[in-house]
Amino acid sequence: MRKIVALMAAAVMLFALCASASAATQVTIWHTFTDAQQAALEKFAAGFNASQDEYEVIVESQTYSGFLDSVYNAVANGVGPNIIINYASTAADYVKDGLVVDLSQYVFDEEIGMADIYETLPDAIKDETVGFEDGGMYALPAVTTGPILFYNKTLYDELGLTPPTTWEELAEQAKVIYEAKGIPGFACDSLTDMMQALMMQSGSGYIDTENECVLFNTESAIAWLDWFGQNVQAGYFQLNPQQDYFSTDFNAGLVASYLGSCAGDPYIIPDGFEYDVAPMVNSIDVAWFPSWNRGPIVFNKDEASNKGAYMFVKYFLTPEVNAEWAQAMNALSPYGSTQESEAYAEFGANLAASLVAVQANLDVAGALPSVTGSYTVRTALQDAAISVAGGMSAEDAMAVCVATSDAALKE
Repeated sequence: MRKIVALMAAAVMLFALCASASAATQVTIWHTFTDAQQAALEKFAAGFNASQDEYEVIVESQTYSGFLDSVYNAVANGVGPNIIINYASTAADYVKDGLVVDLSQYVFDEEIGMADIYETLPDAIKDETVGFEDGGMYALPAVTTGPILFYNKTLYDELGLTPPTTWEELAEQAKVIYEAKGIPGFACDSLTDMMQALMMQSGSGYIDTENECVLFNTESAIAWLDWFGQNVQAGYFQLNPQQDYFSTDFNAGLVASYLGSCAGDPYIIPDGFEYDVAPMVNSIDVAWFPSWNRGPIVFNKDEASNKGAYMFVKYFLTPEVNAEWAQAMNALSPYGSTQESEAYAEFGANLAASLVAVQANLDVAGALPSVTGSYTVRTALQDAAISVAGGMSAEDAMAVCVATSDAALKE
């Protein structure tokens, strides 16, 4: 009899444990990270899950190709992830339909808030977190990266070149390299971001949020679009990688330099030459640098899921975790709370050259408006550059870009 009672008691306890586990609200993260970043994200999810029993974070790897389209289609249909880690501009297209959570309701909550962490962000980055059309806070940064110039130092030394300080100088050097070695002198990983920089640095501006139109339909912007296309057509600039990525082209000596994220530095393994890095050119008429602040975006599900997603975000941005994520991403933390922590101290004191190159431009870093249609503007600007590189006139390409962009901004 005692044995039966003991077995019944054990069964009741097991049932209670199972019920408790099943009662945990699940929070799903979709991502495309690999290697160290994926391992770190899975470690953070496990740490958060172990720290409480109300929520369970599940990390799911997704295919890189078409990732943002897959996320949008899933979320718009009421399924998909609770969290992705991306840029504020990505959140913008979800705002009007109420598909993304305004995190300010949690960040400044007296009981579960993280205002003490948020307030240590630089003002420019704070502005980006609320730079949406309704002033909501739909994205929080986790790390700051940015474009830097990777260059073949061996080749540069041989030809007597030094890293360019102007775009004109960059093109002149690319021509010297092409004529001497028969390879393109320059390429760019993110054509969109380079075009945005040219628009801003030329003084044209980007988006007029009040009038819902773009500002870069100017003679100066068209001239720089034409400048890019002419250099591609001449062979001095490479438009598309010959292999999978420009980093692999660079490693193989197929291109002499390229503009890419500092986060790509660990993937530079040159074949038979020495490489180095330098800051991106930061001005034409106006000083401006496209710092990239990438962090959690929470999609609107139900109150329990939304709160659970926020609680993980809060954990993710604590100094110890945020410092480890910055190291895994080869990136800078934008939070003063992290920068002042012991966990970040050694990393911050011995920054890789790639991060020093980003840091050199942060005093002129700026954010672009994250409004409905801004993702279309990005794509249209990239398409304009590709069209001009293919032979279309800069004037015609810009006209198409402006018409497409303005229509999207007015939706």
